[in-house]
Amino acid sequence: MRSILASVLAIPLLGASNALPPASSQTSYQAPASRNDGWSTAQPDSAGVDAARLAAMTAEIRAHPELNVHAILIERDGKLIYEEYFDGVDERWGLPPEKISMTVETKHDLRSVTKSVVSALVGIARGEGALPSLEQPLIAWFPEYPELDTPELRRVTLADALSMQAGFQWDEDVPYNDQRNDEIRMMREPQPLRYVLTRPLVTEPGREFKYNGGLSQAMATVIQRATKTPFQAYARERLFEPLGITDVEWRGTLGDLPNTASGLRLRPRDLAKFGSLYLHAGRWNGKQVVPADWIDLSTRRHVRVPLPPGAEGDLGYGYFWWYGCNPTPLGLTEVRFAVGNGPQRVVVYPGLKMAVTILTGRYNEPAGLALPRKILRDHILPAVHTDIQTGCASLGG
Repeated sequence: MRSILASVLAIPLLGASNALPPASSQTSYQAPASRNDGWSTAQPDSAGVDAARLAAMTAEIRAHPELNVHAILIERDGKLIYEEYFDGVDERWGLPPEKISMTVETKHDLRSVTKSVVSALVGIARGEGALPSLEQPLIAWFPEYPELDTPELRRVTLADALSMQAGFQWDEDVPYNDQRNDEIRMMREPQPLRYVLTRPLVTEPGREFKYNGGLSQAMATVIQRATKTPFQAYARERLFEPLGITDVEWRGTLGDLPNTASGLRLRPRDLAKFGSLYLHAGRWNGKQVVPADWIDLSTRRHVRVPLPPGAEGDLGYGYFWWYGCNPTPLGLTEVRFAVGNGPQRVVVYPGLKMAVTILTGRYNEPAGLALPRKILRDHILPAVHTDIQTGCASLGG
């Protein structure tokens, strides 16, 4: 689990390639453009965020293209207050790297942020009554494999799958360009779901966190079967259309599904809309898209994730969402976040009324893992100066 934790925590590494340079003297920043896409926009200062700090961050990122940041968007208290795009080198999952000119219309790989989108769809299906209980056995949704319907496997519940506590043997510690990685192996299997469900059980279900992209693929299948609707159609009708998202790409083909562990591509503003749901109890522009109780349930800590020696804070996992309670320049601050290789981030600070979307192109690159955390810690969080609620609730796990 070392590589997964490194990506999540992004503990700063030594070396100039990992450091965001100090702020410059640029002191102006204009509000993001209004584009008739559902977003209200405002200048940062009007939302209690120091515009000069954000302008300086922008200038420094542009001056250092080797950082390979592609987009940063910030929502504060319902308003989009910062939006910048940067040219760089990117790669669509499974294709060679290429130079890109990033714009508001450019779709970007989300990688494992895709899992958090699957989580939202589970919550919608649950709210509609299609999934009445998360304590159902996972294997009960796969009648095509009667030989796997054993008392041992029936102990693995939907809740265990969502919280990465299924107990299966699974290795995503090796890089995703390594053929030994179990997510990569799953994608190459002619029966990917059978591959997921036939991994040996090595720990008691519900007892130990083990990151497993196959569980997201299994849960997407459960959604499709529970709702009796093709998965992509259900995602479009119940999640994307209510958010005004029309430009969606799913990479990969695994059985009758796309790659729901890491294959989704969205435009940055659309991804920020998804993050906004988690600031506003599942609502977008007054419309309830994801049930409010699921927003709370899926982002609370259901299992503690051990921190490596020397790391500070508290780390946990919800239902395909990460949970943290971290020391920041503002004090101890609660954060819920979606994580993808690259690294990609949707970071939600409930106490700050703020959500941050960060997209970069440093895939499978250890030196790039600290970049989102440094952007947040050194630039964005210190810019916030009003309506701050610090501290962390006890959220189980």
